[in-house]
Amino acid sequence: MAGIYKFKTSRLAHRALWFARLSIPVAILSFLLMRFGGLHPSIALYCFAASVCLALLSILTSWVAFHAIWFDGQKGGRALWGAFLRSLVVLLPSLVFGYFYFTLPPFSDLSTNPLDPPEFVAAWQMRGDSDNALSVASLDMRERQALAYPALKSQSYAQSVALMQLAVADELAKNEWQILRAEEQKEEDGSAYYEAYTRSVFTGLRYVVSIRLSPAGEDETRLDMRSASLWGPRDFGMNARRILGFIAGIESRLDTNAQRYELKLEEIERLRRLQRGPIPRPKPENLGQSATG
Repeated sequence: MAGIYKFKTSRLAHRALWFARLSIPVAILSFLLMRFGGLHPSIALYCFAASVCLALLSILTSWVAFHAIWFDGQKGGRALWGAFLRSLVVLLPSLVFGYFYFTLPPFSDLSTNPLDPPEFVAAWQMRGDSDNALSVASLDMRERQALAYPALKSQSYAQSVALMQLAVADELAKNEWQILRAEEQKEEDGSAYYEAYTRSVFTGLRYVVSIRLSPAGEDETRLDMRSASLWGPRDFGMNARRILGFIAGIESRLDTNAQRYELKLEEIERLRRLQRGPIPRPKPENLGQSATG
């Protein structure tokens, strides 16, 4: 017998869709708070955790609604698929985040010289109350760093410290890092020091960098670099990539601009001599005796 059949609509399916829709703007808000909000990253992390909870709640509600839709013939399959796909928008980045969290070495402070890393002097002013301490890590932690990142080593260059200062200054300017400290070559140990501050382009997380140029012989310089995260127990490999990228940039500059740096050093030395003025000539000792005689 023909008739009109009305199917019930699954409320749980639409509730799951509502949870999934809500999780996306919460996740976007957490990103905006971290990148542009100027708030501490922990607040943005809590906000992102709330979006993940909403996405998981949507998946759980969808699973319960699926039974009623499949076996009882209720309507709501389209809402169910919409909830599932929207939940993946939030859950997939969190899964990638978790993968890197458990697979990458757990470091937030790396150096090319674990035994004697460059110290932070001016970078302390960039710390907040709940940020990481910038003191030198324990010996055990530094030994683990050397095993985890064997490519991070002190670099030696057949150039003077003065020339290396020009290359480092140009590379810092290219990366658009905020200079916190720039000390020219000292007379005591012949070393030069730089400190800089930078933020991640995508997440806005804050990092500080310390660079030390020390003489390693006649016209030879050793470069040591240290990069540390201001927040969080793990850097997800960012500090290692930053150090290796900076060193690669320095080597590229020395290969292409070494002669230009030498000419620039000569010009700097000439200007310094002009600023000092003419060298006074000593007065002859017998000039006064000949005049009286």
